[in-house]
Amino acid sequence: MATTRQQVAQANQALTRALVVAATQGQRAPCSDLAIRDHWTSERETERRQAARWCIEWQCPVLTECGQAAEANDERWGVWGAVDRSVRPGKKLQRQSEAA
Repeated sequence: MATTRQQVAQANQALTRALVVAATQGQRAPCSDLAIRDHWTSERETERRQAARWCIEWQCPVLTECGQAAEANDERWGVWGAVDRSVRPGKKLQRQSEAA
């Protein structure tokens, strides 16, 4: 099912609202920590895996909204809502051809 512009806008607004509410309650998403934020978009799969674990372990206050926004925007890179969306089909095919 295709996502409409309105659904994308709603998902983005919901994420923004959730971030603001979390901030007013003194909470932060783990990905906003300057010391580790690069893990969420790292080229290294191990770092992205760790970032996804941190989303869960540190009980990210915007986990659901983050995942919904990523889905609506068809994000294809980085960790969103504790899911690594960086799967690159081309890489898998490349590995298979290298093995041949």
